[in-house]
Amino acid sequence: MDIDRVSYVRKRLAESQQDEFPKYTNCLGLDIEVHKGVFWDDDNNVTGRWVTENVPSTTGKRVLEIGCGCGLTALFLAKNGASHVLATDVNPNAVTNTLANARRNGLTNVTSIRSDLYESVDQNERFDYIVSHLPSTRVPEDFEYSSMIEYSSFDPGGTLLQKFLLESEKYLATNGTMILGYNVSRNECMIMNKLAHLDLRYRLIAKRKITPDGMINVHVYEIWPHHGE
Repeated sequence: MDIDRVSYVRKRLAESQQDEFPKYTNCLGLDIEVHKGVFWDDDNNVTGRWVTENVPSTTGKRVLEIGCGCGLTALFLAKNGASHVLATDVNPNAVTNTLANARRNGLTNVTSIRSDLYESVDQNERFDYIVSHLPSTRVPEDFEYSSMIEYSSFDPGGTLLQKFLLESEKYLATNGTMILGYNVSRNECMIMNKLAHLDLRYRLIAKRKITPDGMINVHVYEIWPHHGE
């Protein structure tokens, strides 16, 4: 485990919780409130905002978001043409926050449920896009979370990434794809090597180094499941 990296992430998470809550802001044309226990990035959520802006058009499409946070991506897609967005998160604070923001913005084509990846998603549902900005800080499988907000950043044993890549195809409609935002700060080739190992086709949609120190260096990929070949 990279102790320095874990300490860096925990510091950022702790700092994000030092303000008074709820916090209010306007982001991507949405009126957003952020609840305590939900992560909101620096500079008006620059990372989440950038990932959201680089999701391909979902006009007329059914979308599933894994890890919705306060609901920014889900609400943005719903407002800009998606027929329906199911927003999920393992953190119950995030689900409550997303539903509050859907009401705040008058969006009725967004629903949100608590789910650990696909655990609570109806197995009969199919989506045109499955979107996720996955936690990327690798920690041991027996890692102990100190709070719910840490689920937004840590991936014990890489199991979240593995399950996302392997299980998503069960929930994708014909010709559906995965949209993955991922911090590649320590190894830019890691994701591409992983996708090649799993024999998954992909394209790199966008990449941006968010922080000058390179600790947050995010790529966005579109990934095709095996049944789409």
